[in-house]
Amino acid sequence: MSLAVACLWTLLRTIVICLIAAPLCLMIERQLRGLSDRVRTPTLAVLLAPFLFPELVVGYAYRPLTLSMPDAAEWLCSGLLFLRVVPIGVVTLLASPADVVSAAAIHTRRLLQRTHSITERWRLWQCYWQGPVRRSLPAVGLMSIVAFQEFELAALLQTASWTDWFVAAQRVGLDQSIMQQQTWIPVAMQVPLLFAALFWLWRSQTTDFEQREQSISDPGTAAQAVVGLYLLAACGAGCVYPSGVIMWNLPGGLGLLARQPSQALGLGREMIIAIAISLLAGLTTWIVARFWVSRNNGGAVRLATLVTMLLPGLFGSLLLSLGMVAAFQFAWFRPVYDSPIPWVLALMVWLLPRAALLRLWLMVTTPGESVHLAGLMASTPSNPRGAEPSSRSGQRRGQSSALLFRLRDQPQLLAIGLLCYWAYLDLPTAYLLAPSGMTSGLVRLYNFMHFGRSAALSAEAFVFFGFPFVGTVIAWQFFRAVREVNKRR
Repeated sequence: MSLAVACLWTLLRTIVICLIAAPLCLMIERQLRGLSDRVRTPTLAVLLAPFLFPELVVGYAYRPLTLSMPDAAEWLCSGLLFLRVVPIGVVTLLASPADVVSAAAIHTRRLLQRTHSITERWRLWQCYWQGPVRRSLPAVGLMSIVAFQEFELAALLQTASWTDWFVAAQRVGLDQSIMQQQTWIPVAMQVPLLFAALFWLWRSQTTDFEQREQSISDPGTAAQAVVGLYLLAACGAGCVYPSGVIMWNLPGGLGLLARQPSQALGLGREMIIAIAISLLAGLTTWIVARFWVSRNNGGAVRLATLVTMLLPGLFGSLLLSLGMVAAFQFAWFRPVYDSPIPWVLALMVWLLPRAALLRLWLMVTTPGESVHLAGLMASTPSNPRGAEPSSRSGQRRGQSSALLFRLRDQPQLLAIGLLCYWAYLDLPTAYLLAPSGMTSGLVRLYNFMHFGRSAALSAEAFVFFGFPFVGTVIAWQFFRAVREVNKRR
């Protein structure tokens, strides 16, 4: 299959998936806005779970099924991809500005419509365009970008995709110049969606939090049932089943791994390399995003800055890695080609749009007045003019510091951790830019997963994907315990 045909097939799959996902995203968003804060947070976590679950593990779990039923590979890949893009659309809708025309205004317009003339229908359509249709377009655009750039699922499930075409060409040794000349096809297909996403991000940055509030309406029993069934299906097919496949032969696989010390040491070394690179890329990206993506610039300056910073990363890690390979072939950069510098730079550029979206989300959800008051209380000096005992004043200031940490610092730490997690799981950059002797374990797992499923491979996947998560949870609990001890003092 040629690259043009693979791109067209991927584009057709993307359009169908996103058009089906858009109404469901609107339905889920209304459901989330009608929930209390106590219920909304776990519901949102369940919604995001299929998107955050390692895509390589999902492809590994379903690969034997597609090998036994090749005709079902496309349907299975599209279904799994559908489960992964819906959370993107819902989060985009939650962070989007309010409708220019509300649902109540559209309903009033329909009641005032006395005739079915073309003029009246056109005015009603304008109301829909300025309302839910226009507001859902950024969500459809971001979902399309994610679906069009999908790599691991298509490769492991053996379905047509332009991303797998490039990786296969790299594997068989196709000339780099020929591959770089072919990149214009997927680039041209993504340009309209990318500029639409950037315009939405700029418009969201210039909208105050109060203007984002949406009217909450009863979604209805049928809509609640659809949302509930989707959450069950998404978690079951996207998280529970792949986890069960990994855990099924885990005891035997861990035993095999323990009897092969060299294999275990090699896996540990590869994990340390991947963790170090992802931490460096994630922390640096967040610092850059906080510095540049701010409200202090003018509209034109902000838009130009966003385009300059975010557009390269929005083309996806695969095209970005191919561009880095070409850029570091020049004489000036060739001395550092076989080093971690291209790998880290590619991850930073790829993570910048995600960091900007996370920062936008924090701007929307962080209560600014509460953070300001908590900061004032935490900075109040102990025992001012003898108003109260110093012990009580210190305790109050410690409680204010804990509240400030929970409102301001904890969400930022979670955002940084999410960026590092994405960098840790990004396969194309590690596949194309990792220097010799510093290969990530992700690349080796991807190569071996093409040959089938085994207990040893499942154990290695469990260790590679599970150890950073368990280590992060332990470190977070230890950090919280230390803060509690300091607060009591």
